[in-house]
Amino acid sequence: MVPPPGHKPPTTVPPRDSRWVEADDVFDAPRTGSVASGARGLPRPSQASTLVEHDSEITQQCRIDARNLRTRIEVPTLRVVAGRDMLSYVTLHGVDEVILGRDEAASMVLTDALVSRRHARVVVQEDLTVVIYDLGSTNGTSVNGQPVSRAVIRPGDQIEVGGVSLRLEMLSMEEISHLSNVISRLKLQNRDPLTGLLTRGWIDEDLPALMERASRGEPLSCIFFDIDRFKEVNDTFGHHIGDDVLVGCSRLMLYDVRDQDACVRYGGEEILMFLHNAPLSGAADVADRIRQAVEAHDWSRTAPGLKATISAGVAEWRTGEAAREWMARADKALLRAKREGRNRVLTSEG
Repeated sequence: MVPPPGHKPPTTVPPRDSRWVEADDVFDAPRTGSVASGARGLPRPSQASTLVEHDSEITQQCRIDARNLRTRIEVPTLRVVAGRDMLSYVTLHGVDEVILGRDEAASMVLTDALVSRRHARVVVQEDLTVVIYDLGSTNGTSVNGQPVSRAVIRPGDQIEVGGVSLRLEMLSMEEISHLSNVISRLKLQNRDPLTGLLTRGWIDEDLPALMERASRGEPLSCIFFDIDRFKEVNDTFGHHIGDDVLVGCSRLMLYDVRDQDACVRYGGEEILMFLHNAPLSGAADVADRIRQAVEAHDWSRTAPGLKATISAGVAEWRTGEAAREWMARADKALLRAKREGRNRVLTSEG
């Protein structure tokens, strides 16, 4: 399951000397996913469910949780963490090699113009070592900041392919399923065409049902986000970069919340998030976690010298309160956050 509001998902990776072991019970997950237009291999929503297969020949990464003695299945996954193709991913289980590039026949299609058609090859060797080879690309491949023609990569390593930044991660099946669901949500109809977020129509059509559930005792909170100094970004870097910042913030938000949480593009650079079963304190924790993720993101992949932050206001719904009054309280908290210096989260005072 995706962690509840207020719970920070794990960011650590297994030790570099962790071993792959044979597993009799193996989970089947979507191997590739992309938010890029025209990308191949986008998993269908039905593929996101976890299936159990019995195949002793398939190798998986396992980690033993000493506290409860349960085995957690983890899958080596290459994920785009910065750049135009952010959230695209490919899993490395059960494959011999993966081709990265702009070619539509590549295993992982990357749309950035600095990526060659066949840019790099990732190979899983017989001893399960993962090796990346540059395929004579125009703009090169690097690992942890060092240009390479061939290099062993381990969990946590940063891989630069042209203008795209990837990371090798060990992801649980829940994490891969969530990532697949996020990508699927971005591709649904009736979404904002730029960001993939819900449109304002959701507030009139679906929010009343969520408020009705909350009236039976479940806490419900909303977060009003705004990108700081967005006009300056547009004026300095151009509106196309401003659009990329808005898209990047939207994807960071969707990746950091539960699949059922609603994210609405309210207007311009303003985004509203609705968290059911989330009290004020839990929603504030979620908002601050997202704020930190946006601040820490590598925006230089979008434009050299670019930095971006967000501010947020949080309000918990009161039984009987009109939706507009509730959102207005969150908006007032957001305005206070802006006045008090930006890049912060404040809650409704009353």
